[in-house]
Amino acid sequence: MTVKYSLDFNQKIQPCTNKVCKACGLYLNQLPVFDVANKSHIFWVGLSAVQFDESIERLPLSPNTKSGALINEIEKPLRENISFYKTNIVKCLPLKDGKIRYPLEHEMEKCFPNFEHEINELSPSIVFLLGKQVATFVLKKMGIDDFILSDDFKYDVFEFGETLFIPVHHPSFILVYKRKFLNKYTSALQLICEKSLYLEV
Repeated sequence: MTVKYSLDFNQKIQPCTNKVCKACGLYLNQLPVFDVANKSHIFWVGLSAVQFDESIERLPLSPNTKSGALINEIEKPLRENISFYKTNIVKCLPLKDGKIRYPLEHEMEKCFPNFEHEINELSPSIVFLLGKQVATFVLKKMGIDDFILSDDFKYDVFEFGETLFIPVHHPSFILVYKRKFLNKYTSALQLICEKSLYLEV
């Protein structure tokens, strides 16, 4: 199902183009993490950054994480024809008592103009919203309060301008709770990615 919506991005802060954003206090935990900015067919959008060891390259949805490794496997057979970009709604690291936590809504709001900037600059055809929390937050900006993460991996599609926003299960959810459906999940997302090439014509 593809539904067209008008998305109203209300910028309250300037986007963080120099990677030294101080819109909220999370930068004190760890500086913002960005992928290499290239025009991309597909965006993967997670919730927030993870904590990085000094020896590991700092990338959103890094292949050094379990979720990032699964995304890497999904991308691998497609990279010759499709370009990918990874990001998080919150670019920094939310912590509580030294442990990673879910970001608060006001932190997501503060960082949202950075996401808008990425969309505007890199012009993806498809944006995968990874997991219920990310999808709920982004789709709410479109005035959408109702979507389903279907058990058969037939996902709702919401159109804004020339970009399709698709809420999908988070890779970590699949790895923990639906591992026996891993191949079906992977195939479903790869098929959507392949279809994105037709959107470029």
